[in-house]
Amino acid sequence: MLKRRVFHEFRRHNRSSRWNADAHLRAHERSANVEDDAIMRVDTCQLAANNPIEDFYSAAKCLSSRAFLFGVFDGHGGQQCSRHISTNLYPYLCASVLKKHEIGNYPPDQRLEWLFSSSDGHLPNAFKSRETRNISEYHKEFKKNANAYTGTVREALKLAFETCDRDLGDNALPNAKGVIDRHAAMVAASGSCCTLAHIRSRHLHVANLGDAAAVLGVVNPNGSVTARQLSRAHCVDNADEVHRIRIAHPASESQTVLRGGRLLGELFPLRAFGDVRYKWPLDLQKVVLEPLGHPPPQHLYTPPYLSTSPEVFYHKLTPNDRFLVLATDGLWEWLDPDTVVRLVHDHTLGTITQQPYVPKSGTTLRQVREQLKERAKGEQRTKKPIDENCATHIIRHALGGVSGGATKQYERLIDILQVVPPGRARNYRDDITVIVIHFNETFLDGHEEDEE
Repeated sequence: MLKRRVFHEFRRHNRSSRWNADAHLRAHERSANVEDDAIMRVDTCQLAANNPIEDFYSAAKCLSSRAFLFGVFDGHGGQQCSRHISTNLYPYLCASVLKKHEIGNYPPDQRLEWLFSSSDGHLPNAFKSRETRNISEYHKEFKKNANAYTGTVREALKLAFETCDRDLGDNALPNAKGVIDRHAAMVAASGSCCTLAHIRSRHLHVANLGDAAAVLGVVNPNGSVTARQLSRAHCVDNADEVHRIRIAHPASESQTVLRGGRLLGELFPLRAFGDVRYKWPLDLQKVVLEPLGHPPPQHLYTPPYLSTSPEVFYHKLTPNDRFLVLATDGLWEWLDPDTVVRLVHDHTLGTITQQPYVPKSGTTLRQVREQLKERAKGEQRTKKPIDENCATHIIRHALGGVSGGATKQYERLIDILQVVPPGRARNYRDDITVIVIHFNETFLDGHEEDEE
């Protein structure tokens, strides 16, 4: 009798622990059925390690070009910069639409349609008003600049990133009365990496700053899936970045510009928004930042050291491109790109095989045959996933492991999620943010002649 009671108590405790782990993982998940142009559905999930969390994400549609914007923003030195960029970068991108891509004469403040964001976007009224003026002025200058207005998406994205960061820093400068906006100064002093996907019809551009990453899932004719990386980390592991930094500064700084694998011995990413401690001259920092408790880094001789010019990759989507994963570095510390795309692919197969097959309107017989083949493969090798949300599925396997079965996975998750609370968890892992963008295969199959 006693053994039976102990056994039932153990099972009840085990179920409770599993329920708590699931609830923790799913607390900040979100799914959106977009079904517009190349985008079918978007899954997101976020798990904090810092308290407060320093990661943010957002998604929007630019009405003046019908381009979709998805971004993950990994903050450091506080959450102020990443939170700001997650809501304020997109208006600059919408103000940078090329002449050949404009489909309507929208004013700068009416070009953006938000899909979702992890930031509430609330700003002090004076600060918000200044941002609106900055974007309006930038839009006018962009249209006057013939090289930019009639140029390429790549250059327009770079200009938007650089101008957003320049205005971010200018907002922190003393005004005509010598008064410093404390909120603006805190935004400028903290920093943020960024990986952003710009998707217009079949044209995908990925703009990257720092160490977050974008990975494309490509399905092969044999049904397997391949990871194609569309970004490179900007850190000392990237030889091109190290070379770029070194040639930009005198040889006399060769021993100080990069020390211990970090910029000036302090900052890990070599490109980022904000972080004006690595961009401003020493005299300006003493006026604006030192009173707020932000001393300049050592060996600050020839600033700026930190770039906000993104590295932009272009890819023309095909029907074989099934999904795009954007994630902050907190995920890539646990999983490699090949494992991530396999998890997404298996999750998709495991989900669709549980639903009745109904072909979408406009699906060809060839596509019906291929889709039925995929369902058959999924029924043979996959089972229904624990999570409906694909991004949550990825984080579950990142922390719980991809081997050992569900019991072992839950043991690992319970140890990681319930033993160590946010804040202290930062000693063991980073914030994790994942966006999975599922593409519309039917749309991509029917727009092969669409030119950039």
